[in-house]
Amino acid sequence: MADEPRDPVAEANHIWSDTLTLLKHNSSLSPRDKGWLEGVYPEGVFGTTIVLCVENAVTRQALENELRQPLLEAMGMVTGQDMTPAFKIAPRRPAPRAAEPAAPARRGASAPKRAADHDEPPSIADLGKEPFGSHGPVPKVPTPADVATSAGYPTSRNKVARDPETHLNKNATFDTFVPGDSNRFARTVALAVAEGSGRDFNPLCIYGGSGLGKTHLLNAIGNYALVKDPTLKVRYVNSEEFTNEFIEALQNTTQNQGQIAEFNRRYREVDVLLIDDIQFLGGKEATLEQFFHTFNALHQANKRIVIASDVAPKNLKGFEARLISRFDSGLTVDVKPPDLETRIAILRMMASMNHSNIPNDVLDLIAERFTENIRELEGALTRVTAVASLSNQPVTRAMAEQTLQDFFTTDVEVKPTDIISQVARYFHLTFEDITGKSRMKNIATARQVAMYLTREMTSLSLVDIGKVFGGKDHTTVMHACDRISNGMQDRQEIYTYVMELTVRLKQGNTDFKQQ
Repeated sequence: MADEPRDPVAEANHIWSDTLTLLKHNSSLSPRDKGWLEGVYPEGVFGTTIVLCVENAVTRQALENELRQPLLEAMGMVTGQDMTPAFKIAPRRPAPRAAEPAAPARRGASAPKRAADHDEPPSIADLGKEPFGSHGPVPKVPTPADVATSAGYPTSRNKVARDPETHLNKNATFDTFVPGDSNRFARTVALAVAEGSGRDFNPLCIYGGSGLGKTHLLNAIGNYALVKDPTLKVRYVNSEEFTNEFIEALQNTTQNQGQIAEFNRRYREVDVLLIDDIQFLGGKEATLEQFFHTFNALHQANKRIVIASDVAPKNLKGFEARLISRFDSGLTVDVKPPDLETRIAILRMMASMNHSNIPNDVLDLIAERFTENIRELEGALTRVTAVASLSNQPVTRAMAEQTLQDFFTTDVEVKPTDIISQVARYFHLTFEDITGKSRMKNIATARQVAMYLTREMTSLSLVDIGKVFGGKDHTTVMHACDRISNGMQDRQEIYTYVMELTVRLKQGNTDFKQQ
């Protein structure tokens, strides 16, 4: 299945082989440039980080500096995403032993081995003509950070333990789903459905953005329902699987009726049906017709139906009104991006379950910078722990900053008016409230936060800040800054206000609304 993890070594070999082919045909690279790539081999790929083994520090320096841009461009073309190479000094990969199957011979004369301190690499005219992985087996290395890849607030192990009959990921449970303000109601309702007490919530429709917990909740419902009653028939399926199975049932004209009957039995005799990414059924008339009858059969038999989508049912495109009305007859809940505390809790549990010793300030850094998607948190934590493991250095905030610098957007010019506008939106106030004279507690707190952020994120003096905020005295600004600075040490909500707003302002997000 598409969501099952690929072998990191095999995937790295595939990426590197294609990358070398592109680099070989890059006319802007000289033979000397291409020579640095001789002897480089991949060890594994972890998320968007590929670990490349090089013979010495001189080669690593060349790849990290003059060859960095063409290397990144080539890997981007191969993978379709921004990849980051992590270099590890290791011996040249040995040729296969005589007892092993012989690898295809590389064409052309073999290049002489370079001494460790040699700064002039040999020619590599035949680079990329054969797969780079053909020089013998790559040693299998453990994944440095073995975090979950299932969507949601995952904390289970990386390998998806998919049940062959139910198609459930056995690692996606309620115990491994971190609750927060943004998903607590959805989790509560999902648990009620799993227990069988949520009969009034049928069907249950869960919607929200990618990577926020929908798939995890669907699997958790199925797993919990089977714990409560092992005799239940449970089936998890995404829209692509449902469509493909239906098409297969129609393909063989000689056995058409029998295959359709088997398809119907498979889906209409279940006790709990869990359909993921249903939005992708939009516009597929024949499949939707089949799903409509399946839905009716199950609903009339009081079987549990749970649907996940990226939008609310009423906003589904390409669905008939009769089907949308049936979705709306149950309960619709949403999951939103997690707040700062929840993101930190997710990261802590990920680190704990993977036996990674990650300092709190590093977890705070990742949680502060990655705010929209749980998969981003996973990727950032994986990248930091992988780089630390491979470079044999401890995980520190400075190292994490360096490792993740490509993902941070911190060079954004922040204006005082931007800060006031963002703070006003965050606290559901107006620009005039922040710059006015009201002493109502909620407005005063928001104003002090805005003053503190202006002091921290701009070069304005206390006097100038006072002018921006409606002619306040500089002592008022100083008091506000001290109050917020001290409050961040004593009150969690003040810390959250400042961190959330700081991240959004640094990312240049002017459309922010409090989650």
